[in-house]
Amino acid sequence: MNTVFTRRLLAGLALLTIVSPMAAYADHDHHRHNNNWKQKNNWQKKYYKNVQKAKKRQYNNYRKVANNVNRDYWHTHWGNNWNDQREWYRHNLRNMQRAQQQQYEAQMRAQYLAYRNNNYNGSYGWDAYSEPGFLDYLHTRSPGLLNSIRSIIGF
Repeated sequence: MNTVFTRRLLAGLALLTIVSPMAAYADHDHHRHNNNWKQKNNWQKKYYKNVQKAKKRQYNNYRKVANNVNRDYWHTHWGNNWNDQREWYRHNLRNMQRAQQQQYEAQMRAQYLAYRNNNYNGSYGWDAYSEPGFLDYLHTRSPGLLNSIRSIIGF
């Protein structure tokens, strides 16, 4: 009985000597190194949700700053009164696309003739339409046409 016990003890110690270094190599802490795709714990989900929230917050803050800069640019360059806005129209009427110019040119020509009491024989164009008196006339008599032109040129 003594030999059987000794044999078993030696076999167990030999097995333990072989297996113990393997246990040291089988460390399962790979989730600490951002390689956690197969582990189903909540740490990874919470981490990526927080990253997405931070990115969204950063983008929203950037948009707020950009909008404020645009608003400040508008107020410093074109002001908030009608005289400065007339100047802005004159500056931007030529930047419309050709199709949009043709679409509104007939309406503008009719309004310009009404403004001149059908006594105008000169050339028509965006330079004539940006006359301050005519823009005042459009502002009071035909605000719908003026608003549609505003939306086209990005007012």
